[in-house]
Amino acid sequence: MIESIGTTSLESFRVEAHKLLENTIKKNQEEQQTNNSTQQDKVSLGNKPVETGTYTAAVSDAELGKTFTMLRDLFAATLKEQGVATLVANGSNDINIESLTPEEATELVSDDGYFGVDNTAKRIFDFATGMANNDPSRLNAIIDGINDGFAEAEKAWGGTLPEISYATRDSLQTMLEDWSGQEVDLGGDQA
Repeated sequence: MIESIGTTSLESFRVEAHKLLENTIKKNQEEQQTNNSTQQDKVSLGNKPVETGTYTAAVSDAELGKTFTMLRDLFAATLKEQGVATLVANGSNDINIESLTPEEATELVSDDGYFGVDNTAKRIFDFATGMANNDPSRLNAIIDGINDGFAEAEKAWGGTLPEISYATRDSLQTMLEDWSGQEVDLGGDQA
């Protein structure tokens, strides 16, 4: 499990990943222009100083597929290096992050997808209320635990989570209010 990710490390990783992407796209274009030469791609990552800046390269739909694959593989390799499994159970079957397609990823976070807002909020709700022995008098402990979890996630992500996370928090707040009959504040005006 990831204990702590520093903002500087995330920024360096993001910049390095963008440079890797730019180099890969450039190399692919050069290879196509030289009639598919037999030279293989080579990638090296090092601890070189990295210039910060905004990535503005235009990416075509074909390159987007390559980009997804490259980032997925980089993510899976990072998880493996940290001893984190790349196989995730989603209730009915397992998802292998190493072979996940863009279409499958999109489906997983769709409204009805396993990692969609309401389905994820329901799993968190079920876990939290189960840990509280389904006792509404323990609502404050549930709220504190959820708020602490979001704060830790924001810290790990450098301050702000993806929008889907805040939508999930809002859905979870509604579920807790319906369950407890009380107003609930899960901490944020982020949504």
